[in-house]
Amino acid sequence: MDEKRALQSVLRLLSSGGRRDPAAEMAREVLSRRMTLREAGNSLAYGEMFTQAVTDAAATMESTSPQQRAEAEAALAHAADVLDPPAAPPVLPPRRRTPAEDDDWDESVTSPWDHR
Repeated sequence: MDEKRALQSVLRLLSSGGRRDPAAEMAREVLSRRMTLREAGNSLAYGEMFTQAVTDAAATMESTSPQQRAEAEAALAHAADVLDPPAAPPVLPPRRRTPAEDDDWDESVTSPWDHR
C-alpha cells in the first residue's frame, strides 16, 4: 500500500467518529481539503490533540526494548515523510523569449518560417 492510500485510509477511519470527536472532525476537514494536515497540527483546535498523541507515544517508547524502539523510530520517520513531505520547488511558468532591446533592431527582417 502506498503512503497516500495509507494516509487516506487512516483519515477515513478517523472521520467515522462522532460529531463531537475532535479527531473525526479534523479528519473530515483534511479529507475535504478545507485544511492540510500541517494546518491541523498547528491549529488551536487540533494542536493539543497532536501534542497529547506525541506525549503518549513518547511514554510508550520509553518502556520498549532498544530493538523495538529502533523499529518504531524507523516507522515514525517514514510516517513523518508521508505526513509532512518536503516542499516541492515552485513550478514557474515558461518564459517567453523576446528580442533584446536594441536600437538596431529591424522589424522588417523576418524568418523564412514566419509564413508557413
